[in-house]
Amino acid sequence: MTGHLASLRMAALRLAVLLLALPAVPAAAQVALTPQIYTIDLGKPQRTYAFRLSNFTPQAVSVVVSAVNWTMTRHGRVLRLPMREQSLAPWLEVSPRSFRVPAHGSQVVRFAVRADVPLRPGEHRAMLYFTERRPAAAAAGKSMFISLFRFGAAIYALQPPYVSKGRIASVHVDASGAQFVLRNLGDTTVRMEGDYAVRRRGQARPLARGRLPLGPCLPGALRDVALQFDVRGGLPPGAYVLSLHGAMGTQVIARKVPFRVRAPAR
Repeated sequence: MTGHLASLRMAALRLAVLLLALPAVPAAAQVALTPQIYTIDLGKPQRTYAFRLSNFTPQAVSVVVSAVNWTMTRHGRVLRLPMREQSLAPWLEVSPRSFRVPAHGSQVVRFAVRADVPLRPGEHRAMLYFTERRPAAAAAGKSMFISLFRFGAAIYALQPPYVSKGRIASVHVDASGAQFVLRNLGDTTVRMEGDYAVRRRGQARPLARGRLPLGPCLPGALRDVALQFDVRGGLPPGAYVLSLHGAMGTQVIARKVPFRVRAPAR
């Protein structure tokens, strides 16, 4: 896995636990899924991959695993898509599909890609959902408030030859941060990887610095991604330069964006 692909793990997410019911007493189960993203090069020898679901609560939990085809909107919302022949989800062999994780225990779930049709070059995606089953008492209709967890783990399978390339289509900067519009120019998901720094124009010392946001931009798509500067209360009025250094796939990012923060109107 290349540095570009491995960095996807850092985005891990940032995929939130989706609560399937109202908050309960006791509180929602505390669980962890690692990793939360896999990127697989299908041109390499076939192998088996694994997730581990860890349960840190004093109660056992029952879990079912499902695979779906998905896409993402420009604003980052994940949408389920119908299954097609070129979808990755039908070709995932997952074991086990249902299981019980003991209190303070864990469960390994393995998967492999076994496609019965030639997959076209480029990216094929699936989402594995790890969903907690309702406890027996709740299923029997007993009165109780419960909360159930649901984790989404993204799988990106890349069929060679493929192109990983994107660019910053536009950037708007203000006192608190920057709004990027990203454009994917290839056929695999890309992200901005690298660093930013904000300096007063003509000065060397940065007033803010950090990592570029890792919002994914899917093949052939546009994506809006926000960056919040690490500056309490925002930048004061003045002239600044936002420096960007990194990459989107094979495309190098080396850009300086001048901007001005104006004093509030009185």
